[in-house]
Formats: sequence, C-alpha cells, structure tokens
Amino acid sequence: MDCAVFPAAKGTQGAQQSIGSWLTPLLPNEPRISDPVRQAALTERYLLPALPELEACLLAVRRQLDAELKRLQPVKLGKPYPLGQCLEIAEAVQARLRTVGESDLPADAAIGLRALRAFQRAGGDFRQVWGDLRGQYFQNAYQVGTLYIDVANDTVTPTKPKVEVLPFHQAQFIPIQDFAHFRQIAGSYWEHAVYPNHVLPALAPHCPLIHVNAQGRITLHEATQYMLAMTRRHGFAASEVVLSEAAMPSAVFEQACLALKDAGYRLPRNAGHGRTLAMQQCRQQRAKRRHLELGQLTQVVHEAHQINLQLVRWHRETRSTRQPTQKQIMPTIKIDNIDYDLDSLSDDAKAQLQSIQFVDQELARLQAQVAAMQTARNAYVSALKAALPTAPM
Repeated sequence: MDCAVFPAAKGTQGAQQSIGSWLTPLLPNEPRISDPVRQAALTERYLLPALPELEACLLAVRRQLDAELKRLQPVKLGKPYPLGQCLEIAEAVQARLRTVGESDLPADAAIGLRALRAFQRAGGDFRQVWGDLRGQYFQNAYQVGTLYIDVANDTVTPTKPKVEVLPFHQAQFIPIQDFAHFRQIAGSYWEHAVYPNHVLPALAPHCPLIHVNAQGRITLHEATQYMLAMTRRHGFAASEVVLSEAAMPSAVFEQACLALKDAGYRLPRNAGHGRTLAMQQCRQQRAKRRHLELGQLTQVVHEAHQINLQLVRWHRETRSTRQPTQKQIMPTIKIDNIDYDLDSLSDDAKAQLQSIQFVDQELARLQAQVAAMQTARNAYVSALKAALPTAPM
C-alpha cells in the first residue's frame, strides 16, 4: 500500500459531504460517513499515523480466519473459497477484532490494533457497509472514520491482495439509490435477468423484483436490511417506480406461477393483472402506513425466505423437463480451479454439495433474521428516546 494516497484530514478531502447529506439518517449498512468533519479529525489523529500497522493488523486477522472459514464453507454457489464470500469474511474479521489480543498478533499488527481501538474509544466509527463498488460489484466493506477498508478484496479476483485500505472518497463506493440502480449491478455482476415482481403483489412493495439466473432459477428479491429500509423510507415509492414498468414476460410469470401454485399464495390471472395489483398494494400499504410498522419486517423476511425455498425446490425437481427461461448453461462446479459437470459427480459428492447448499440457505435465513431484528431494535431505541421525559434544566 502506498501511504502517500492518504491526504491530511484537516482540509476538505476527507469530509466532502454536504451538511444536508450527513444530517440525513443513515440506512442500515449505508456506505456514507456520518459527521464527516469529526470522523476526519479522529482518523487523522489515530489512524493515519499507523496506516501500515493497521493494514498489517487486518491482514493478520484475515489470515488467522481463512482456514476456519474455508472449512465452514469450502464452496459457495459453485465457487471455491474465498470467491463470493465477502459478507462472511467481513463479518468474521469484525467479530475477531473485538476479541483478539495484541499478543496474538505480530508486533507491527499489534500496533495497528492498538491504534484502531484508541480510535474507537474516542468515538471513531467502525461500520460494516454494503453498496455499489465502482459501478461493477455489490461489495461488503467497512467505513472506518474516513477510510474505506475491504478485508475481502480477493473474493471476486482471488489474485488481488486480501486487504485494501483507501480514503473513503477515493474508493468509488456509493449507496444503492433505487431498484433500477440495483438491477443494473445485479445484471452485470450476477448475470441475472431482473423483472418487476408481478407474481406476488402482496409482497411486491417490499420485494419488487424477480430474478432469473443463468440456469433459469427464479428468486424473489430483495429482503435485505438495506433494501427494505430504502423502499420503506419513502413509503414504497422506489418499489412503485419499478413495478410500474411494462408487465414482466409471460414466460417468466408462468414459470413462477407453476412453481408457487401449490404453495398457498394468491396469484394473479396474468402478468398485466399482477402489475395492476402490485401497484395497488404499494398505494394501499402506504396509506395504511405499513412502511412504519416494524413488526411487519420479520414477517416479510420470513415469507420471502419460504417463497425462495419453494422456488429452489421446484427448480431442482423440474430442471430436466421444463424449458429454460434464459439461455441454458451446463451445470458445473469449480473446485481448485477445475470445472466438474454436476451430472457426472458421484452420489456422495452430490450429497455433500446439497449439504453445503442447505447450509448456505440457512445462513442466509439467519442473517436476514438478524438484520430485521437489528432494524427493529434501532427503531425501538429511537422511539424510547422520544418517549423519555425531558431532562430538567
């Protein structure tokens, strides 16, 4: 790392957000600096003098965790560790930083840990953030003061350094603005075709997108902490915009309805009917102020998860007989840089792969529940503070 790329924080380089920007409440995991002037001052005092040691600390912790994380999830979505596991790595590193001792680290890394903890004690921000990285990827990283820190920099291109540290304003890391922005990244990064959710109108205000991957698997999106907060912030306006687009393709609509017909959901007559109902739901739920009901979040996350499990089961059961909704790709899995045809694997190998996929799904479900509960807790704390009596003068 070239330390010369970090300017002194006394100027405006580390705090270029407008006052109106940082006064806006942060969404969960939003990649934006709150109170940039103060964070710039703390960064300059505690972190900038120890940048090489801070990077050494993060790299040492990451190396300590790699073997454990690889054992827990050697393959994710057909890709070997660490590919695609930026969230898992980021969460594991942050958790280890809370408990690791200076004696567990090399001397230079221990100095970096000491500087990081002094920074946090003084009120420095250390937040996990998620968003659009350089217009190419969805990325999980940290906002630490006015620094962008990525401890999973090798999860797209494994030859890259494991850790990247930059001034936040140089990282080109921005919040997802709306569902059109999300769809643009999902299409290029995940290679998904993304359509308005005209299949499940009741869930459309919270989850307004349907994805189809390269193998034709359909999934409902986006029941994640940030995306739910984004659309609820303005009463489902962001969802209504994308749902107002032309009706989703009939072939995708019919495939989704086939997958869900025995799952107990009320389905529209056709995609056009679903479009009308989905937009009505946005208006009705906004009028009923459902976007302010915190208890509904848990139900939405749970229901979205159950729907996606049903869609996965249907895809597996019918993959050999149905017509694909996208260009069909031979199902393969890459292990140690070798592609294997899934159909050629032994029964034991297939069983192990199914176990991994099951664990992936359970991890996603639990992470979604934790995210929803954290959102609810934050809101309850805010409501409690508002309800407390004013302190006497």
